[in-house]
Amino acid sequence: MNNYREEIKYSLTDNDFNIINYNLKTFLKKDSYCKNDYYTISSIYFDDYNKTSYYQVKNGISERWKYRIRFYDYDDSYIRLEKKYKINGLTNKKSVRITKETLSSILDNSIKFDKNFEPLLNEFILKMKTDLLRPIILIEYDRIPYVYKLGNVRITLDFNIRYTNKFNDIFNKDKRVYYLVNKILEVKYNEFMPDYIKNKIELKHLEQISFSKFNESLDNMFRRF
Repeated sequence: MNNYREEIKYSLTDNDFNIINYNLKTFLKKDSYCKNDYYTISSIYFDDYNKTSYYQVKNGISERWKYRIRFYDYDDSYIRLEKKYKINGLTNKKSVRITKETLSSILDNSIKFDKNFEPLLNEFILKMKTDLLRPIILIEYDRIPYVYKLGNVRITLDFNIRYTNKFNDIFNKDKRVYYLVNKILEVKYNEFMPDYIKNKIELKHLEQISFSKFNESLDNMFRRF
């Protein structure tokens, strides 16, 4: 199976969001990790002194990557360091699980190489030391995730996108954050996407966009501060 996936994004109005969510839940199952109506994703994004990841997206560089640390529903027992790649519109990522203590040492820049660490974590530490990679923004959003096994299709509805540049209270769901107005439909698949799914969610009338929560939140933060 191809590890790189197609990833297509659409901008939604409130009405689009409600209609598509209603249509999707009539014939698709939710991700098994979604125990309620939706779950909350929190991602701490990192960038270097030159804001390389930010400008790779802004300038439309076809081959790019970024590092992030992700957790779900404010749960500190399952945290992942991820490196996300994008090449000519296709996406892939590597990830490794880390502890809350490791996360704390990353955020306060006290982490050191350890031969017992996974390669991705040591690669990340090297970037911190050589490229001055640092946390730049924490982005959160609520996600309704639908999946379909054939074609490894994943369709998600993202809303309540918000951010903060403070990292001292990241597991507190009541911390102060700033909201974006966007609602986003993401469609991801490996080999193909069945036509009847396309027809069910009526993609033709939607506006396909190149949208980065990372850049959009940073732009909003730069304007605000």
